[in-house]
Amino acid sequence: MARSEQQDRIKRLLPGKVLWVAIAVISCAVFALLHTLFSGVSADALIAQTGLAKTVEVTTAIVNSIPLNFDVPKDFQAKIIKDVPVIGTEKYIALTFDDGPWPETTEKILATLKQEKIKATFYVIGQPLKSFPEIGKKVLADGHVIANHTLHHWYKQMSPLVAQREIEDTAKIIKEVLNVETAYFRPPGGVLTNGLVAYALKHNQSVNMWSVDSGDSHPKRPSTAAILKTVLAGATPGGIVLMHDGGGRHDNTAKAVPQIIAQLRDRGYKFVTVPELLELSSAAAATPTAQGSSTSVGS
Repeated sequence: MARSEQQDRIKRLLPGKVLWVAIAVISCAVFALLHTLFSGVSADALIAQTGLAKTVEVTTAIVNSIPLNFDVPKDFQAKIIKDVPVIGTEKYIALTFDDGPWPETTEKILATLKQEKIKATFYVIGQPLKSFPEIGKKVLADGHVIANHTLHHWYKQMSPLVAQREIEDTAKIIKEVLNVETAYFRPPGGVLTNGLVAYALKHNQSVNMWSVDSGDSHPKRPSTAAILKTVLAGATPGGIVLMHDGGGRHDNTAKAVPQIIAQLRDRGYKFVTVPELLELSSAAAATPTAQGSSTSVGS
């Protein structure tokens, strides 16, 4: 990630971290400068004598211990979202990827997104994240949003306790591996009635469905051309595109992503994460001149 992109992301998602780092760096720099000017001691010697390096190390450790929070705008808490109202002339769309992290496929998709300077939303399953933590860390390091997609990807009916464990055990793994707390959730298979969504809504999470299913998870994997055709046919402003980077290799999805990006760009689309899409909608709806439009947001 470019330095400027990383700074923008940190400022947007965790202002407290920026403040901690700024205070530590500025304080150390000012102290070192003044002491060097008036004592004649070199900066390297000063750092060695005073233990400033250790201070910065400790401060950095404290900063890194503060979790990243992917919070949900108030208007979209405890809501089921398929797409959002789009106000104005800009055409925003969110690319999302389920079932990872996964060797090869996730990394190929990440390489494309990085090259195209696009941020996406990754709905991770607890078990693969535990198995492939370094890939999950790369997803986060590249500036993408992490969301919860349960521990086992079960479709079956669940008791409240099992539903809780599916979501909360995954949240625990996300916290342990990535130091992230996320309030974005997607039910496996889009099943709304097996207990998972009821638990997520009860805890004010944003339940994220989709407006465009690429079809790439079908047992008979569609071709790259078929995935591209499906996404382009269903794309609309304010939409959410469902694709998969895990649950098996999705080579055709990885090949389709750059084509999807290129052709949607040609149609005037701009790419955002799901949190950014909701924030844009909330901000637009709050303006005095905002006018509502049709949406697929439910409670």
